[in-house]
Amino acid sequence: MQTRSHLKPYFLLFSLLPGLIALGGCSTTQESGTLDETAATLQEAHLAYNAKQYKKVFQLLSPLADTGNDKAQYTLGYLFHHGLGVEKNDRQAMHWLQRAAAQGNKKALQALSPNNK
Repeated sequence: MQTRSHLKPYFLLFSLLPGLIALGGCSTTQESGTLDETAATLQEAHLAYNAKQYKKVFQLLSPLADTGNDKAQYTLGYLFHHGLGVEKNDRQAMHWLQRAAAQGNKKALQALSPNNK
């Protein structure tokens, strides 16, 4: 596991978070109703983020992250890294970032890349 000092350059990528949440999207294997609910939740989280309601962002995205949504997982990593709505915790940040990367989330993969210093 990387140390906190190794994380700082990687988390510069999180400046794109609002756009990431807004673009959302989900797995195409889910049913249409679930896709609509997920997109609505991601949009609500985006609005909450813009309003600096970070606890609400965390509350909205935690269930999605737990069920495997890579965008929600990436965002939770961002919240934990910066202590937005949650206590700052780089261990939790890495946990969520690695889960998102394991699903091929491009931003998470970039953040974890050793070439991204």
